[in-house]
Amino acid sequence: MAFSIFLRLIRVKQWLKNLFVFAPLIFSSSLTDTVSVLRAILIFFAFCLASSGVYILNDIRDRESDSHHSRKKERPIASGQVRVSSAVIVSLLLFGSAAVISSLLPFLSSLFLLLYIVVNLFYTLKGKELVLIDAFCISAGFVIRVMAGAYAIETTPTGWIVVTTFFLSLFLGFGKRRNELLSLKEGSNDHRKVLSLYNDRYLDYLMIATASITIIAYTLYCLDPSTILKFNTDKFVYTVPFVTYGVFRYLLLLFRNGEGDPTEVVTRDTGIVLTVLFWIVSVMLVIYLPSFL
Repeated sequence: MAFSIFLRLIRVKQWLKNLFVFAPLIFSSSLTDTVSVLRAILIFFAFCLASSGVYILNDIRDRESDSHHSRKKERPIASGQVRVSSAVIVSLLLFGSAAVISSLLPFLSSLFLLLYIVVNLFYTLKGKELVLIDAFCISAGFVIRVMAGAYAIETTPTGWIVVTTFFLSLFLGFGKRRNELLSLKEGSNDHRKVLSLYNDRYLDYLMIATASITIIAYTLYCLDPSTILKFNTDKFVYTVPFVTYGVFRYLLLLFRNGEGDPTEVVTRDTGIVLTVLFWIVSVMLVIYLPSFL
Protein backbone atom coordinates (compact mmCIF):
# COMPACT_ATOMS: atom_id res chain seq x y z
CA MET A 1 0.00 0.00 0.00
CA ALA A 2 1.47 3.32 -1.10
CA PHE A 3 2.01 5.82 1.71
CA SER A 4 -0.18 8.45 -0.01
CA ILE A 5 -3.04 5.95 -0.22
CA PHE A 6 -2.53 5.04 3.45
CA LEU A 7 -2.81 8.72 4.47
CA ARG A 8 -6.04 9.03 2.48
CA LEU A 9 -7.34 5.81 4.04
CA ILE A 10 -6.87 7.04 7.63
CA ARG A 11 -8.10 10.56 6.72
CA VAL A 12 -5.38 12.58 8.43
CA LYS A 13 -7.16 15.85 7.64
CA GLN A 14 -10.05 14.75 9.88
CA TRP A 15 -7.66 14.65 12.86
CA LEU A 16 -8.43 18.36 13.25
CA LYS A 17 -11.63 17.32 15.03
CA ASN A 18 -9.57 15.71 17.77
CA LEU A 19 -8.17 19.10 18.79
CA PHE A 20 -11.28 19.35 20.97
CA VAL A 21 -9.42 17.23 23.55
CA PHE A 22 -7.19 20.25 24.23
CA ALA A 23 -10.11 22.47 25.31
CA PRO A 24 -10.02 21.31 28.96
CA LEU A 25 -6.24 21.80 29.02
CA ILE A 26 -6.62 25.45 28.02
CA PHE A 27 -9.70 26.28 30.09
CA SER A 28 -8.35 24.63 33.23
CA SER A 29 -5.28 26.90 33.16
CA SER A 30 -3.09 23.80 32.88
CA LEU A 31 -1.21 24.79 29.76
CA THR A 32 1.89 25.56 31.83
CA ASP A 33 1.84 22.16 33.53
CA THR A 34 4.18 19.79 31.69
CA VAL A 35 2.48 16.58 32.86
CA SER A 36 -0.96 17.83 31.79
CA VAL A 37 0.34 18.91 28.39
CA LEU A 38 1.95 15.50 27.84
CA ARG A 39 -1.24 13.70 28.83
CA ALA A 40 -3.32 15.90 26.52
CA ILE A 41 -0.97 15.12 23.63
CA LEU A 42 -1.24 11.40 24.36
CA ILE A 43 -5.05 11.39 24.41
CA PHE A 44 -5.02 13.46 21.22
CA PHE A 45 -2.98 10.84 19.37
CA ALA A 46 -5.07 8.06 20.90
CA PHE A 47 -8.19 9.68 19.45
CA CYS A 48 -6.46 10.26 16.11
CA LEU A 49 -5.69 6.54 15.82
CA ALA A 50 -9.11 5.45 17.08
CA SER A 51 -10.98 7.87 14.82
CA SER A 52 -8.98 6.68 11.81
CA GLY A 53 -9.92 3.11 12.70
CA VAL A 54 -13.57 4.17 12.82
CA TYR A 55 -13.30 5.99 9.48
CA ILE A 56 -11.94 2.84 7.84
CA LEU A 57 -14.80 0.70 9.15
CA ASN A 58 -17.23 3.39 8.03
CA ASP A 59 -15.70 3.41 4.55
CA ILE A 60 -15.98 -0.37 4.35
CA ARG A 61 -19.65 -0.16 5.33
CA ASP A 62 -20.32 2.70 2.87
CA ARG A 63 -18.20 1.56 -0.05
CA GLU A 64 -21.25 0.97 -2.26
CA SER A 65 -23.04 4.23 -1.41
CA ASP A 66 -19.77 6.18 -1.71
CA SER A 67 -19.54 5.02 -5.31
CA HIS A 68 -22.59 7.24 -6.04
CA HIS A 69 -20.87 10.33 -4.63
CA SER A 70 -18.87 12.54 -7.00
CA ARG A 71 -16.00 12.98 -4.53
CA LYS A 72 -16.23 10.05 -2.13
CA LYS A 73 -16.03 7.51 -4.94
CA GLU A 74 -12.30 8.31 -5.07
CA ARG A 75 -11.75 7.06 -1.52
CA PRO A 76 -9.27 4.14 -1.36
CA ILE A 77 -11.83 1.47 -0.42
CA ALA A 78 -14.69 2.68 -2.64
CA SER A 79 -12.33 2.97 -5.61
CA GLY A 80 -10.85 -0.49 -5.04
CA GLN A 81 -7.33 0.79 -4.31
CA VAL A 82 -7.40 -0.93 -0.90
CA ARG A 83 -8.92 -4.36 -0.36
CA VAL A 84 -11.48 -4.79 2.41
CA SER A 85 -9.35 -7.43 4.17
CA SER A 86 -6.34 -5.10 4.23
CA ALA A 87 -8.48 -2.22 5.49
CA VAL A 88 -9.83 -4.35 8.36
CA ILE A 89 -6.28 -5.26 9.44
CA VAL A 90 -5.20 -1.61 9.39
CA SER A 91 -8.28 -0.64 11.40
CA LEU A 92 -7.59 -3.26 14.07
CA LEU A 93 -3.95 -2.14 14.32
CA LEU A 94 -5.08 1.45 14.80
CA PHE A 95 -7.53 0.46 17.55
CA GLY A 96 -4.82 -1.58 19.24
CA SER A 97 -2.34 1.30 19.11
CA ALA A 98 -4.94 3.68 20.53
CA ALA A 99 -5.57 1.25 23.40
CA VAL A 100 -1.85 1.04 24.19
CA ILE A 101 -1.55 4.84 24.35
CA SER A 102 -4.70 5.24 26.44
CA SER A 103 -3.40 2.67 28.94
CA LEU A 104 -0.81 5.28 29.95
CA LEU A 105 -3.59 7.67 30.98
CA PRO A 106 -6.15 7.78 33.82
CA PHE A 107 -8.86 5.12 33.61
CA LEU A 108 -11.78 7.50 32.97
CA SER A 109 -9.97 8.96 29.97
CA SER A 110 -9.55 5.47 28.49
CA LEU A 111 -13.19 4.71 29.27
CA PHE A 112 -14.36 7.71 27.26
CA LEU A 113 -12.10 6.69 24.38
CA LEU A 114 -13.81 3.29 24.41
CA LEU A 115 -17.21 5.02 24.58
CA TYR A 116 -16.22 7.06 21.53
CA ILE A 117 -15.48 3.88 19.58
CA VAL A 118 -18.75 2.24 20.68
CA VAL A 119 -20.84 5.30 19.74
CA ASN A 120 -19.20 5.49 16.33
CA LEU A 121 -19.62 1.78 15.69
CA PHE A 122 -23.32 2.22 16.43
CA TYR A 123 -23.34 5.22 14.07
CA THR A 124 -21.64 3.20 11.34
CA LEU A 125 -23.92 0.18 11.67
CA LYS A 126 -27.28 1.82 12.37
CA GLY A 127 -27.18 5.39 13.69
CA LYS A 128 -26.48 7.03 10.34
CA GLU A 129 -29.79 5.66 9.04
CA LEU A 130 -31.87 7.28 11.81
CA VAL A 131 -33.01 10.86 11.29
CA LEU A 132 -31.65 13.26 13.95
CA ILE A 133 -29.94 10.37 15.76
CA ASP A 134 -27.23 10.53 13.08
CA ALA A 135 -26.43 14.15 13.98
CA PHE A 136 -26.66 13.44 17.71
CA CYS A 137 -24.11 10.61 17.35
CA ILE A 138 -21.70 13.00 15.64
CA SER A 139 -22.25 15.61 18.34
CA ALA A 140 -21.74 13.01 21.07
CA GLY A 141 -18.34 12.25 19.55
CA PHE A 142 -17.18 15.82 20.11
CA VAL A 143 -18.52 15.93 23.66
CA ILE A 144 -16.75 12.65 24.40
CA ARG A 145 -13.50 14.14 23.09
CA VAL A 146 -13.83 17.04 25.54
CA MET A 147 -14.66 14.71 28.43
CA ALA A 148 -11.72 12.41 27.64
CA GLY A 149 -9.39 15.40 27.38
CA ALA A 150 -10.57 16.60 30.78
CA TYR A 151 -10.17 13.27 32.54
CA ALA A 152 -6.77 12.76 30.91
CA ILE A 153 -5.48 15.74 32.91
CA GLU A 154 -7.62 14.82 35.92
CA THR A 155 -10.01 17.75 35.82
CA THR A 156 -13.75 18.08 35.27
CA PRO A 157 -15.12 20.13 32.36
CA THR A 158 -17.73 22.75 33.20
CA GLY A 159 -21.32 22.23 32.13
CA TRP A 160 -21.15 25.31 29.91
CA ILE A 161 -18.25 23.93 27.86
CA VAL A 162 -20.03 20.58 27.42
CA VAL A 163 -23.27 22.29 26.36
CA THR A 164 -21.48 24.68 24.00
CA THR A 165 -19.55 21.82 22.41
CA PHE A 166 -22.73 19.78 22.02
CA PHE A 167 -24.70 22.49 20.22
CA LEU A 168 -21.73 23.69 18.16
CA SER A 169 -21.12 20.19 16.83
CA LEU A 170 -24.87 19.74 16.19
CA PHE A 171 -24.82 23.00 14.25
CA LEU A 172 -21.89 21.84 12.12
CA GLY A 173 -23.43 18.39 11.66
CA PHE A 174 -26.73 19.78 10.39
CA GLY A 175 -24.77 22.06 8.07
CA LYS A 176 -22.99 19.05 6.61
CA ARG A 177 -26.29 17.24 6.10
CA ARG A 178 -27.73 20.28 4.34
CA ASN A 179 -24.74 20.43 2.05
CA GLU A 180 -25.08 16.73 1.18
CA LEU A 181 -28.82 17.06 0.59
CA LEU A 182 -28.48 19.98 -1.81
CA SER A 183 -25.29 18.92 -3.59
CA LEU A 184 -26.47 15.37 -4.31
CA LYS A 185 -30.08 16.38 -5.08
CA GLU A 186 -31.94 13.45 -6.65
CA GLY A 187 -29.05 11.09 -5.90
CA SER A 188 -28.96 11.89 -2.17
CA ASN A 189 -30.94 8.78 -1.26
CA ASP A 190 -28.45 6.58 -3.12
CA HIS A 191 -25.58 8.00 -1.11
CA ARG A 192 -27.20 8.31 2.34
CA LYS A 193 -30.75 7.02 2.89
CA VAL A 194 -31.35 9.24 5.91
CA LEU A 195 -31.12 12.31 3.67
CA SER A 196 -34.54 11.43 2.26
CA LEU A 197 -35.97 12.09 5.74
CA TYR A 198 -34.57 15.64 5.87
CA ASN A 199 -35.42 18.70 3.80
CA ASP A 200 -33.43 21.88 3.37
CA ARG A 201 -35.95 24.13 5.15
CA TYR A 202 -36.05 21.89 8.22
CA LEU A 203 -32.25 21.81 8.32
CA ASP A 204 -32.17 25.60 8.00
CA TYR A 205 -34.36 25.89 11.11
CA LEU A 206 -32.19 23.40 13.01
CA MET A 207 -29.02 25.26 12.05
CA ILE A 208 -30.41 28.63 13.14
CA ALA A 209 -31.60 27.14 16.45
CA THR A 210 -28.33 25.37 17.26
CA ALA A 211 -26.25 28.35 16.12
CA SER A 212 -28.21 30.64 18.43
CA ILE A 213 -27.90 28.29 21.41
CA THR A 214 -24.16 27.88 20.78
CA ILE A 215 -23.55 31.63 20.92
CA ILE A 216 -25.84 32.09 23.95
CA ALA A 217 -24.27 29.18 25.86
CA TYR A 218 -20.73 30.45 25.24
CA THR A 219 -21.73 33.99 26.21
CA LEU A 220 -23.35 32.77 29.43
CA TYR A 221 -20.18 30.81 30.22
CA CYS A 222 -18.10 33.95 29.78
CA LEU A 223 -20.47 35.95 32.03
CA ASP A 224 -20.93 33.23 34.65
CA PRO A 225 -19.73 34.46 38.08
CA SER A 226 -17.96 31.13 38.64
CA THR A 227 -15.97 31.69 35.43
CA ILE A 228 -15.03 35.19 36.49
CA LEU A 229 -14.03 33.90 39.93
CA LYS A 230 -12.05 30.97 38.51
CA PHE A 231 -9.94 33.08 36.17
CA ASN A 232 -10.07 36.23 38.30
CA THR A 233 -11.11 38.32 35.29
CA ASP A 234 -14.28 39.48 33.56
CA LYS A 235 -12.52 39.88 30.20
CA PHE A 236 -13.73 36.57 28.75
CA VAL A 237 -16.71 38.39 27.28
CA TYR A 238 -14.35 39.97 24.74
CA THR A 239 -13.87 36.58 23.09
CA VAL A 240 -17.59 36.32 22.27
CA PRO A 241 -17.37 38.35 19.01
CA PHE A 242 -14.92 35.82 17.53
CA VAL A 243 -17.28 32.91 18.26
CA THR A 244 -20.25 34.89 16.89
CA TYR A 245 -18.42 35.86 13.72
CA GLY A 246 -17.21 32.29 13.16
CA VAL A 247 -20.74 30.90 13.42
CA PHE A 248 -22.17 33.59 11.14
CA ARG A 249 -19.33 33.11 8.66
CA TYR A 250 -20.05 29.39 8.45
CA LEU A 251 -23.74 30.14 7.82
CA LEU A 252 -22.79 32.58 5.06
CA LEU A 253 -20.55 30.04 3.33
CA LEU A 254 -23.22 27.37 3.60
CA PHE A 255 -26.14 29.45 2.36
CA ARG A 256 -24.20 31.35 -0.31
CA ASN A 257 -21.71 28.81 -1.65
CA GLY A 258 -23.19 25.51 -0.49
CA GLU A 259 -20.11 24.57 1.55
CA GLY A 260 -20.90 22.36 4.49
CA ASP A 261 -18.08 20.04 5.53
CA PRO A 262 -16.63 21.65 8.70
CA THR A 263 -13.13 20.30 8.08
CA GLU A 264 -13.08 21.61 4.52
CA VAL A 265 -14.34 25.03 5.60
CA VAL A 266 -11.91 25.37 8.51
CA THR A 267 -8.91 24.47 6.36
CA ARG A 268 -9.84 26.45 3.25
CA ASP A 269 -11.71 29.60 4.24
CA THR A 270 -9.38 32.40 5.29
CA GLY A 271 -12.05 34.14 7.34
CA ILE A 272 -12.77 31.05 9.42
CA VAL A 273 -9.08 30.24 9.86
CA LEU A 274 -8.27 33.75 11.08
CA THR A 275 -11.30 33.82 13.37
CA VAL A 276 -10.29 30.55 15.03
CA LEU A 277 -6.72 31.79 15.46
CA PHE A 278 -7.86 35.14 16.91
CA TRP A 279 -10.22 33.33 19.28
CA ILE A 280 -7.45 31.01 20.51
CA VAL A 281 -5.06 33.94 21.01
CA SER A 282 -7.69 36.00 22.83
CA VAL A 283 -8.59 33.11 25.14
CA MET A 284 -4.92 32.46 25.90
CA LEU A 285 -4.35 36.13 26.68
CA VAL A 286 -7.34 36.32 29.00
CA ILE A 287 -6.36 33.15 30.91
CA TYR A 288 -2.60 33.29 31.00
CA LEU A 289 -1.44 36.90 30.51
CA PRO A 290 -2.36 38.07 34.06
CA SER A 291 -0.04 35.46 35.58
CA PHE A 292 2.88 36.95 33.67
CA LEU A 293 2.17 40.57 34.62
